[in-house]
Parts: sequence; structure tokens; C-alpha cells
Amino acid sequence: MANNVSDLALDGNTAVRLLQDLFVADITLAQIRCEACNAVQGVGSLATYGTPMGAVLRCSCCANILIRAAQTPRGLWLEMTGARCLKFQSLHASFKLGASGLKIC
Repeated sequence: MANNVSDLALDGNTAVRLLQDLFVADITLAQIRCEACNAVQGVGSLATYGTPMGAVLRCSCCANILIRAAQTPRGLWLEMTGARCLKFQSLHASFKLGASGLKIC
């Protein structure tokens, strides 16, 4: 264990491999927890509303907006403030993305 927090500080590129593994996973199988009602459900089962620019995914239990995804001329955007965490199943480990950051379970 590091004695000093600054010993744990790394360049952002260090997480690239982990994030690449996360975002190539089958997202429809990922489990998402709603910030509003605490329900856990599969991303593939969320109520989805789409436009040519992107999509809004809502909690099936309380209709809270969990994910906003958009494609613009300036890039791809993903906003998840309505989700507490997004959990992917992996052969190696389970990962959670939440408000407190990335956790390996």
C-alpha cells in the first residue's frame, strides 16, 4: 500500500486499457442501478426514446433518465448522472462505474 496519495496518481492513459475492455463488452447485458429508485436492471431492458441525434434511456421502474447518448459533429457524448453505477460482467472481473469512480469488484 502506498504511504502517500501522490504515489497513486497516474497519467489518464493508464486507465485506457481498462476502459477499452469496459466499452467493448456487450452493453445489453450490463446491469445499471437507478440513482432515483435504486432499481437494478439490464441496459437492454430500459425504456429508450431515440432521435436522429441520439437516445435517452429511462428506468423501467420510475422513468428517471439514466443515460443520454448523442452523436454530434464534435463527437460522441455519454451522460449518466441518473445512474448510480453500470456493471459489466467480464471473464476476469466485474467493473462498476459510479459517482465515486471506477471500482473492480
